[in-house]
Amino acid sequence: MPHPSVADVFPDQPEPYRWIEGEPEFDPVRHLQLERPERSRTLADLGYDDRFIDGQASEIAMFSPARVLSDEGVAALRDTIGLLRPHVRQAPDGHRATGFLRGTVFLSKFVRDLCRCDEVTDFASDLFGTPLAPHTMVYQQGHMNFAPEDLAKPVDAWHHDFVGFDYVLMCHDPADCDGGDFQYFLGTREEGHAIVSRGEAIPDDRIATPRFPGAGHACFMQGSAVYHRATPLRRRAERVSLVNAYVSLDVTRPDPTRTFFVTPEGPYGWIEDHPETRHAYAEFARHTAWLGREKLSRLLADLTLDADRETATAALREAASDIERAIRTLEIGPRHFTEMEELRRRQDEELLG
Repeated sequence: MPHPSVADVFPDQPEPYRWIEGEPEFDPVRHLQLERPERSRTLADLGYDDRFIDGQASEIAMFSPARVLSDEGVAALRDTIGLLRPHVRQAPDGHRATGFLRGTVFLSKFVRDLCRCDEVTDFASDLFGTPLAPHTMVYQQGHMNFAPEDLAKPVDAWHHDFVGFDYVLMCHDPADCDGGDFQYFLGTREEGHAIVSRGEAIPDDRIATPRFPGAGHACFMQGSAVYHRATPLRRRAERVSLVNAYVSLDVTRPDPTRTFFVTPEGPYGWIEDHPETRHAYAEFARHTAWLGREKLSRLLADLTLDADRETATAALREAASDIERAIRTLEIGPRHFTEMEELRRRQDEELLG
């Protein structure tokens, strides 16, 4: 079971999802092989200043690949992926990712149980030095990226994530692929975004390309702070990654989760027709309600009876700030992708420095 403070946020399987049939049952004893990564990079290593770092739940930005799945676990996940393939979508031109699958934990019990596995959650919490839980926005659990049909497209373009913590798990052996490399920028997300926005290529000497020993290995990272991508394939190959997101239970730090809603015009708008996007409003509200509840519980525990008016007001304002921000975002409603990206950048600057 996931951490009790988030377990009641996860909804039951909604319409129109149905469980795939014939998949293996996840067994952490047989399917996991957790091995600590050898190296890490801090936020300071990437160039973030003290103000930004002080606003994060962990000072670690990125780990080198760590083994997560056993050989039997890899085989079981591949069997599951084969059953999930009819649900994979190919994005049209202009979308950042190409082949992808969301809502995976409403389709596959194996992926659901892997993504919510206590052993993996505890492993990630120990790595980052902060208590984590599977993300309260369920469509951020078990997201999968697949090889594009058009090999000229990247598997996933440069970006930073809408969540604080996640891992990128290779479901294939990267040695079998020509291209499709997971890479990240040796700099801040703002610097990387500025370079790409100018239409320039990020210099090779500022790109790190982790070497995955094989399938079943994952890079754990603070995805909201690490600017990363997956390069195009140079020849057709089986290339599948699984991304699972987490929330930090340290609600004294700003929440890095971001959500935006877009019109049909431009990139991302087309996904309004898909089930996971139709659930986004409710999932965003449920996540925000969980966050507000945790902050109010902390207020009840920490605010002493001798607090003055200013202290009490500030405590309530902080506890309600995420709810107020979410209401404003929902009231704005769907807008063009570029407008919502700008809103995201303003919120990042306001909250995270």
